[in-house]
Amino acid sequence: MDEDNPLDSHPDLMDPDWRKHAQTDAWLGAKKDRKQFRKQQKRAARGPRRRWWVFAVFVLILAVTTAAIVLIGRRPARDAAPPDPTSVPDVAAVDLARPYAHTPADTWPKGLDGITSPAAAAVGAFKAGAVADAYAKVRQAISTAHLDPAVLTGHDGKAYAALFAPDDRDQIVPELAKKPVKHQGGFAAYLTEIADGYHLLDAGPRTFGTLTARAGAKPGELVVEAKYAVAYAFDHPHPKELMSPAEIVTFQRLDETYVLRSGSSFTKSSHGLWLDSTTGAYSSVGCAAANEGYLAPGYANPRSAAPQTGEHDAPGYYDPKYPVPTLDGCPA
Repeated sequence: MDEDNPLDSHPDLMDPDWRKHAQTDAWLGAKKDRKQFRKQQKRAARGPRRRWWVFAVFVLILAVTTAAIVLIGRRPARDAAPPDPTSVPDVAAVDLARPYAHTPADTWPKGLDGITSPAAAAVGAFKAGAVADAYAKVRQAISTAHLDPAVLTGHDGKAYAALFAPDDRDQIVPELAKKPVKHQGGFAAYLTEIADGYHLLDAGPRTFGTLTARAGAKPGELVVEAKYAVAYAFDHPHPKELMSPAEIVTFQRLDETYVLRSGSSFTKSSHGLWLDSTTGAYSSVGCAAANEGYLAPGYANPRSAAPQTGEHDAPGYYDPKYPVPTLDGCPA
């Protein structure tokens, strides 16, 4: 036994098994210490990175908020307020993707959906089902006359004439064959036909109006009053050259009285739909085409022409609750 170092001769240290366990415990303890040290290092490093991450998120939120405020401030005025329902501005941006912007038709439904009627109810001797059928027949006549491509661009009125009672059809067909004279009939008194060389945009026509049923003057007569407007959006090769949507959007305003006749008071050939009367006017229309009975956009007029004034701005051009204007802004 070494007197200078008695541990060397200690019985436990002399045991090989004990020495093996002691070395293993020492190695595991050192490994645990290394892990604890690394964790402390990670926590120390994570603190600054977390603070930088929080700061980055704050900067991002601030940037997004600032951008939103700037964009709202730059939003065009047309999105801040609805268009005037009774006029079209003389100066406004023209966008073929949104051709009805800045016009009363901007909020109108596409196609026939803008012409509404109350829930069908009995009217005089006519039951609710007969009234509903009358509304459907009038809607079909309006759609065929003013929205059907076969009429608008195909200039074919046969399907329209076929909707009416035989006796009324006999009067309509000769009129459809006539060359229109301004304010004096011809097919223009019944149909809307687009002048050759002009094309409607894919946005399609829009409508706004109402149908109202009442009993007629004679037994077997059911009357439907139709008051409505139709807007047509025309294509243009250089829209940035235009001053106003009035140059591409044309309005047609109509008050019509339809009569459905049935029963013993009328001959069989008079049973069915009749167009009893019609009153109409155009706004923002190509005058030369209108004088020939066709529909063309306002940009078809000479550019040197002065802007239309006076009754051109009458609200009746766009809102069916007002009377149909007596002028269309074109010389006689």
